[in-house]
Amino acid sequence: MALEPGIARNDALRENVFVVVTCVFNRMPVFVVGKPGTSKTLTLQIVASNLLGRRSADAFWRAHPAVYIFPYQCSPLSTSGAIETQFAKACAYQAQQPPGEVVTVLLLDEVGLAEHSPDMPLKVLHEVLVDPPVAIVGLSNWALDPAKMNRAVLLRRPEPREADIALTAASIVAPTRDAADDDDA
Repeated sequence: MALEPGIARNDALRENVFVVVTCVFNRMPVFVVGKPGTSKTLTLQIVASNLLGRRSADAFWRAHPAVYIFPYQCSPLSTSGAIETQFAKACAYQAQQPPGEVVTVLLLDEVGLAEHSPDMPLKVLHEVLVDPPVAIVGLSNWALDPAKMNRAVLLRRPEPREADIALTAASIVAPTRDAADDDDA
């Protein structure tokens, strides 16, 4: 994806996408940790909407497996049984797919919230993260217990600098190239 001149780059987003895609295709568990606004959720939306295997719009991605995401929204009410159930569904789906055509992802969204559950549901991650048959991506606003984090790749997003926020804001309010072309007509 080449950027047009004058379009702001979001380096955090680009790095997130690169690391998540690399980990997903290699079935290496990954946790993306950062404050709200560090493009964690957007990263997964981009991955889900572009990595469609043979149905991908871009020829490069057509040569790669499709990515299918099984989301689990974590909360202080999460249980280990609920996480295990979603993991089992993702594994069963992956087992039904032709080899090399689909990579199934268990997405643990807001995984840090589950640490507040009195049931301690994230203990299930100790076994789930070891050589999983599906890719596992966890998104969190803060780092988890080190015993869980050391079983996965950790991509920690720093707070955006003021210049980063200004650049992103300027690119959002700037007229797009298509709109500028329409004004000329």
